[in-house]
Amino acid sequence: MKVYPETKIYIISPGNMHSGGPELVHQLASQLLKMNFNVFMFYLPANPNFNPNDPVDPFYRKYHIPYAKKIETSDKNIVIVPESSSLNLYVLPGVRRIMWWMSVDNYVNNLCNILKKFKMNPLQSTMPKFFYFDKNDRDIEHWVQSDYAEIFIKKNGIVDEQIHRVRDYLNEAFLIRAKKIDLSKKENIVAYNPVKGFEFTQKLLKFAPEINWQPIRDMTPDQVQDLLSRAKVYIDFGNHPGRDRIPREAAISGCCVITGKRGAAANQNDIAIDDSFKFEDTDQNLEKIVERIKEIFKDFKKNFDTHKKYREQILLEPSDFIRDVKAAFNFTEPVDFPTPIAVLPKFSGELVDLVRTLSTNKSFSIKFIVDDKIAWRKGVKVKSEIIKTYNCNNYLAFGNIFIPFINSQEAAFLFREKRIEKFATVRSAAEDSKAMIKNFGVNENDLLIFNKR
Repeated sequence: MKVYPETKIYIISPGNMHSGGPELVHQLASQLLKMNFNVFMFYLPANPNFNPNDPVDPFYRKYHIPYAKKIETSDKNIVIVPESSSLNLYVLPGVRRIMWWMSVDNYVNNLCNILKKFKMNPLQSTMPKFFYFDKNDRDIEHWVQSDYAEIFIKKNGIVDEQIHRVRDYLNEAFLIRAKKIDLSKKENIVAYNPVKGFEFTQKLLKFAPEINWQPIRDMTPDQVQDLLSRAKVYIDFGNHPGRDRIPREAAISGCCVITGKRGAAANQNDIAIDDSFKFEDTDQNLEKIVERIKEIFKDFKKNFDTHKKYREQILLEPSDFIRDVKAAFNFTEPVDFPTPIAVLPKFSGELVDLVRTLSTNKSFSIKFIVDDKIAWRKGVKVKSEIIKTYNCNNYLAFGNIFIPFINSQEAAFLFREKRIEKFATVRSAAEDSKAMIKNFGVNENDLLIFNKR
């Protein structure tokens, strides 16, 4: 889809919510900002905790994605809507539309819930418009996160010309920790997700109570990582509505993955494990599955090696994602693309001078200012004529330029995301700045030192 200089891209997301779908759309927004597109999140209420004044879930604040409270309708603008929110494709006239299929099952379940509501009381209100493969919707572009989704929409009449493959990738914490997994410390543990496919999983637990089954329940991301790094096996007999994250997190954490054959698990591209690790979820297979688990316990290294292709595929996902997004927008890297930088000031006067110097240099684009004290949240205002608070973030207001303040941890993350490529400081603060960037893994070569004017 063509992006014009004046195009604004809005990405629909549930607000104040942490799960796989919201993480994926924030990853997308971050990538589009790297491409210098004008991008905004647009948050919708998804639970009783929704706060319209601060809809960003704490887990995603590190991305520093601007959000809008209103979508501007223009034939140049684009709205990206997850399949679970297809109603939002029809309340925004005059914008170009992309529907992102992350979960086939979520689309079907949402459609069923809409119809069920009106079956109970057809006269309660008018039927909302939702996506149902209507021929009049040929102008909608479709992104697919899995082969399963692509097969589904093609089966229902969507043609290749309307489809782009845009997959996702795992949270960087799993990818970083994967390099440090010690296979010698693996235990005879089977991890499982009690939310998905639990009816069949419960039968396995009763069939083989001697096995150490460990549910992934009420855990922080670090606790999930810890369990998966110790377990030898992860099982998932859920519906696999797309390329689910936990099977990939398990595989990259050194687990052998055993799945059913529902949804995306039925094909070899979405879950690239040998067929000997996939079973129909029938009572007749209970004994076979337990035998397979015990065989993995007995010869873990041999079974671990069979997942090599799957793990390699997972490690390539970040670069594949970048390629997919660029292809979906026909993006070509500009020759004169300015280097995105973050400023590390020592004094407020030097800060303004440094920003003024850099703002006139076309080789650089100032994206952030790193200051742990000023990078406050929740709308806490700073008493300063040049620092403004908007949408719970503090900004340096320099003419028409508004530059967000971020803290050191966010700076380290955004550097790894390549939203920041260089850091800038004044010479009087050079030593302090070198110490700061060293703490979050940045090489001194990525520090630009300027003389005070």
